Amino acid sequence: MTLIADIVATVAATPAPVLFLDSCILLDIVRATIRNKPGEVKFARLFLTAVLKAPKTIHFLIASPVQTEWKTHIVERENECTMAINACDAVSEICGHLGLPAVPVLPADVLDMTKKLREMSAACLTIDHNAAALGRAVDRIVACTHPVKQPHSKGAKDAVILEHAVETTAQLRASGFNGICVFVRSNTADFADPGSTNLHAQLVSAFNPVNLQYAVSLTHAESILTAAGWVP
Repeated sequence: MTLIADIVATVAATPAPVLFLDSCILLDIVRATIRNKPGEVKFARLFLTAVLKAPKTIHFLIASPVQTEWKTHIVERENECTMAINACDAVSEICGHLGLPAVPVLPADVLDMTKKLREMSAACLTIDHNAAALGRAVDRIVACTHPVKQPHSKGAKDAVILEHAVETTAQLRASGFNGICVFVRSNTADFADPGSTNLHAQLVSAFNPVNLQYAVSLTHAESILTAAGWVP
């Protein structure tokens, strides 16, 4: 894991937009087949190219709970991807049984897709634990403030993820970095207003002072960057 001070130094040396990625966003890349979201793969590839450039034209950051959730769920997501690929072959065979126009069977090497998608979703720098961020996360847990919710104060890990993004952004701003910082989370139930993709009212006071933006997908994040004139 990397100290926030070291992340600030890295971004200062190679100024570029900063994306804070949640576990669901990384897993969405791998399950894009079964969720019919090819755009997430398109922009994951674009961002991966940008983060591997020298110098980088984007920075990928994650909080420590994201690593844990990734390890917990990645095999299941890979299985979903494989299921979607196998379903395409089943459709091809079924069309033949029903006398429908032929649908080509996917080539065998398509099964390598799961490996490639996994590699694409693993190019992130992990933020080390920060006392101020952890303290604010505990405050959210005690007060049941979003993303922590009743019943049973669900969302403790989300609070830790959020506050590390806020703290990192605050320290970047204090260092003079004025570039775009975007928190990307596809589970809108935890971070958005009900029935909306707008940031939840309880989170505005954390995001706005440090000019941290909110996106609900990689596709959404790319549109924010492009509108601001970002060049991959």
